[in-house]
Amino acid sequence: MKEPQEIFLNITCFNGLYRVNSKGFFNVPLGRYKNPNIFNRGNILSVSEALKKADIFCDDFSVCLKIAKAGDFVYFDPPYFPISGTSCFTGYTKEEFGTEEQKRLRDTFAKLSCRGCFLMLSNSNADFIKNLYKDFNIYEVSAKRFINCVSEGRGPVKELLVTNY
Repeated sequence: MKEPQEIFLNITCFNGLYRVNSKGFFNVPLGRYKNPNIFNRGNILSVSEALKKADIFCDDFSVCLKIAKAGDFVYFDPPYFPISGTSCFTGYTKEEFGTEEQKRLRDTFAKLSCRGCFLMLSNSNADFIKNLYKDFNIYEVSAKRFINCVSEGRGPVKELLVTNY
């Protein structure tokens, strides 16, 4: 789970982006916001109430294999697979998340599915991802993009939701 300072940085930095460099240090410039919505009391209280029933882990996704049990709901939101040569950013953290990590995540997804967990995963609308999860339910959804170096590129895009239910 993000720490409070990370949430603040996420809201106030360039295009709402949070990322670190190869040494693990935060490296996003300040955004230009006149009135960033940093503190929304109603939203914070609602989220706090909902999260009282949840366990959130900041760890490698494979930790789910040690703790998830039948009936648990697990949502994965990995760095999205690149859909073009110019959208190949997979370094939100100092550890890269490339093709092998995507495959390892699929294997974890499959093991948890056999265990009886309810699973959902979001990713880019890439043929690689569609093929990787072909044995599961794949839905194309429209999502608005706020992060793009070209403002015209900030808009609705198709991405995938994968479930086992």
